Amino acid sequence: MSVEVAGTASAKADGWVTYGLPVVGGLMYRDSIEIDELKHPMEFKYMRLIPGSGGAGRFRGAPGCDIAFGPKEHPITVIYPCDGQHFPPKGVRGGTDGTCAEGWHVSANGHETKLPNVTQIDIKKGELIRGVDASGAGYGDPLQRDPRRVLHDVLERWETPERARDVYGVAFRGSIDDDTLAVDEAATAALRATRTASATA
Repeated sequence: MSVEVAGTASAKADGWVTYGLPVVGGLMYRDSIEIDELKHPMEFKYMRLIPGSGGAGRFRGAPGCDIAFGPKEHPITVIYPCDGQHFPPKGVRGGTDGTCAEGWHVSANGHETKLPNVTQIDIKKGELIRGVDASGAGYGDPLQRDPRRVLHDVLERWETPERARDVYGVAFRGSIDDDTLAVDEAATAALRATRTASATA
């Protein structure tokens, strides 16, 4: 199992969730978890994107993924290569950094032991391997991101409402729970003007 890197933003586009590695270049395909569990003696506890983990910017980095799996019955041997644990992807032109990758061996009682960059480990039923992908870095000033893109990211649960306000300077009206969430354009303009004035003072 390899923990992949989420895509870093570019001057023209957001980072791809399926970026994988530089040699993959966004062409990575994942089987469904159900298919993997049918084909292999392993089961997944979860595989989920981490809201708000991508580097912020005019174009944002892709969020990282949190995944945990273990054996169904009999012990399995896991070869775990997890690069990117020491230095996060670097944001450019005002974009913020992504997050580092991490990996853990989770014992049956829930105790987590940090894994090195590359390891081979035998795990038994009840134990898990948990890995977090490095998220992508951002490109450009987050305050210049199109508010409609920020809204889309919040609705997709790739971003959080808190980061939308605090990092991107985007204010909303309505609620995400009843599908009425929308950009408050006047409040967003005022919030961004205040942030810009503070940054240049």
